Amino acid sequence: MTEFSPTARREFLGQLAIGAAAIAASACAPAALAAPGAAPVPKAAPQKFDDSWVKRITGKHKAVFDAPEIADGTIVGNAWVYLDGFKKVYDTTDADMSLVLVMRHGGIALAFDDYVWDKYEIGKKEKVKDDATGKWARRNPFWKPAPGKGPDPFTLEAIANRGAIMIGCNLAARGFAAQLAAKGKEPHAEVVAEILTHLIPGVTLAPNGVFAVMRAQEAGCTYIRST
Repeated sequence: MTEFSPTARREFLGQLAIGAAAIAASACAPAALAAPGAAPVPKAAPQKFDDSWVKRITGKHKAVFDAPEIADGTIVGNAWVYLDGFKKVYDTTDADMSLVLVMRHGGIALAFDDYVWDKYEIGKKEKVKDDATGKWARRNPFWKPAPGKGPDPFTLEAIANRGAIMIGCNLAARGFAAQLAAKGKEPHAEVVAEILTHLIPGVTLAPNGVFAVMRAQEAGCTYIRST
């Protein structure tokens, strides 16, 4: 399980603040900052978010799984046992169930594909080992089965194929990018642009994870903390 010490938590929140400040700066940069005689600097278009995922919460049984930490992929196990438990007791089908998986704060790494995990050595950074190799994960081991392995029901891919809605926290993603950029001495904006093109298929970004959890609860979901 990934744990956050008080110091690590403060550092992560500091990176979130950097990400939020970058968003605000790009969206609100005044034309007055342009050089004398130069054309005004246009404001960046505000970032837009797709909230239509809430309309997909239509099952008889509804739950939102909140993952503020990687926690050894607890969110996947929680989602699976939720589906399994209702199936055994009420003989439900997947269509009867609505699941929202929110990956936020330190859990945002769950939302990125193998490219990000490999390039930025996320396994080493987050102390996650790949069961297939016994080494620090260079792929997202919670996303899908290891190459050459058969189907694995305990993966985000398998749970998504059963109808789960996967939501990533935009604020945490930008804070995460700030960490990666600082470590590699790369421009923050470039790292943000890069990693946001490498979300695992099916992940929708919400402005922040708290917003996503609350929207899911407003739609009738029972809250489950998946850590």
